Amino acid sequence: MNFQTDLLLRIILGEVVVALAILIVLLILLVWWLLRKIIVVPTITVATDKNAYFRGETVAISGDLLSDANPIPDQAVALAIKPPIGDVYSLPSVTTDEKGHFASGWVVPAGAIAGSYLLTAAALGVSASKTFTL
Repeated sequence: MNFQTDLLLRIILGEVVVALAILIVLLILLVWWLLRKIIVVPTITVATDKNAYFRGETVAISGDLLSDANPIPDQAVALAIKPPIGDVYSLPSVTTDEKGHFASGWVVPAGAIAGSYLLTAAALGVSASKTFTL
């Protein structure tokens, strides 16, 4: 081989390496984009209508279950209330509506202990909490 042929082969080989590197980067970006579309990472919120309640009052509970700001309808949401002392109150699960919204209520028992209560809503492996007082 002469010098010109050797130089030409090195240039072609270099361009092939650059083209392969670009293709690999594009494939990595494509896989990343597809995984973002496939993997759903939901978010959940929970709220009460007030921050403090008396015995016998109803705690109005509401929240939203979303995925990338899109509602997740027809999904069961578990609700629980942990008092300052004693066993957790497990509420019946609720189902999200077409807007990903859920709502429930809990009547504070007559014998409930005064203090800080922790309300937790959970669905699809995520949870959110809200405190209120009695």
